[in-house]
Parts: sequence; structure tokens; C-alpha cells
Amino acid sequence: MLNKYLKVLLSSALLLTVGTSFSENVNAQAVVNDTFTDGGFTNGADPLDISWFGISSNFSQTVSTPSQIQLSVVEDQTLGSGKALNLDTPSFTTSNPRFIPPHLALGTFAPVSLGSEPGDTLYLSFDFRFTTKPSTSTTSSQFPDFRAGGLRFGLYNSAFTPVTANILASLVGSGTPVEDDGGYFVVVGLAGTSNLGVYRENFNSGDSVSGGFGGLSLISTSSVPTIDDTIRHTAVLTIRRLDSQTVRITASIDGFLVRAVDSGAGIITSFDEIVVRSGFSDLNLNIDNVVLQTL
Repeated sequence: MLNKYLKVLLSSALLLTVGTSFSENVNAQAVVNDTFTDGGFTNGADPLDISWFGISSNFSQTVSTPSQIQLSVVEDQTLGSGKALNLDTPSFTTSNPRFIPPHLALGTFAPVSLGSEPGDTLYLSFDFRFTTKPSTSTTSSQFPDFRAGGLRFGLYNSAFTPVTANILASLVGSGTPVEDDGGYFVVVGLAGTSNLGVYRENFNSGDSVSGGFGGLSLISTSSVPTIDDTIRHTAVLTIRRLDSQTVRITASIDGFLVRAVDSGAGIITSFDEIVVRSGFSDLNLNIDNVVLQTL
């Protein structure tokens, strides 16, 4: 079980953040603050709400029941505000152990760019919990390779093809608006697998967001606890500019974190999507207190 306190991890890949929360920064500008208090998951009555859509794709060798992820707002006192967004991941089977069908939630917002000065930062955080233990998922036992990326989340750029409705595609690469997106995403190990990694997904990779095909692994570590419970956890992703062609990406779960540097012409500095995904069959996830800030 992850401890709620920050830990010093003795690894060259891991560093400890300062104790002050980014949200307390006096220069912070809120972009998103979605608590689902109004009971909906579209851009509704709550200030800084965003719209969420369910994105699903089923390969020819996979079967999902139902065919698409279902999103709804549910009561969840564990996550604090009383309401949360539930990602109801369908049960699925596959005859190809290398591929599992993606079912994810994608939140859309007006494009926001990382500032041009060294130190300018984008900060994403949200609380989450699984409604059943990840170890009970059929994916956990049938396809253990996917435990290392059983939870995925990130910030993406829609490449001028924003999502405006739920998507159900028969195949990845079928021309849906998410196939050309690029961004940074985090993978988290579940059900006995300790893993925390950061990836860059390149534009026009022909994969669904957070799929990883055509992407670049920036860093990963096994020096973190696994998640195999239904308690509250906090996820954080920060993107910090170091210079005109260099950014530092930090991913954190309950304070355990990993940092990587991405540089060159391929860095991504403008975003208009948040993605959250449970990679296990029939492993449902609640998220709440989704915050995106510029610092």
C-alpha cells in the first residue's frame, strides 16, 4: 500500500519534490478545477469544469463487453468532495497477448501552452481510487505484462482535431480524432508490479492516446510501491521548461516520483486534453479533484 507521506528514494532516477504544493504557488493560474460537484461530466455549472468523453477501440482480435467505456458521476466520500467521475472499464478478452483494447476517459479544455521562460511549469493533479482491487482483474492474471502499465494518465495535444463526442472505433488507426495526438503520459504498476514511468507519445503515431506505439520511453523505475487496493491516491504530472528546446517531466504517485528530461525539436509544450486510463479488464476507476495550473 502506498504511504501518503513523501519518501526519499535512493535512486539516480528519483528525486524528492519540495514540501510546498504547487497549488499554493502565488503565481499559479488555474486552467482546470473539476470536482464534479454539479453531478455532470460536461462543461457545466462548476467553475473551471471541462468536458469528458469515453474513448474506446476494439481490435479484430479483441472482444469488449460492453463495447465501450462508460462514464458517470458517482458518490464517493473517500475522494473528498462527495462526487467523482467513474470510469467503468468493460470486460474484455483478446487472442493476442501483445494487444489489449484501449478504454479511456479524455477531458478537453481550451489550449494552454507552457510559458517561454525557464522555470515556467504546467501542473496536473487528481485523486483516484480503484473500486475493486487490481489483483482481482482478469488482465492481472491472464496478461501479467500489462501490470506495469495498468494505470495511465497524461497531458496531450489534439493536433487541431479536438474530440467533441464519445468515440467507439473498430480499429486503432481508423482515422479518429485521437490518432494524431501527441503528449506526455505516465504508466503506473498495479497488482504486485512496481513501476512508474514517463513516455512521450509522438504526433501521428497511429495509436490511441496513452497507447505508446510510436512513442518514446523517457524514464522508468521499479523503486516504487505497487497499487493493489481501493484507497485514495494522488497522481501528479508536471512539465517544466528548462530552455527553449528542453523540458523536464515529473510524474508522482503519493509523493513517489520519477523525473526525466526531453529535449530537441520534438518536445511538446501546448496541451488541450487530459487522459486517464485503466488498462485492466473490468477494473473501474474513480477520479476527482482534477486540477491543471500554469506556474
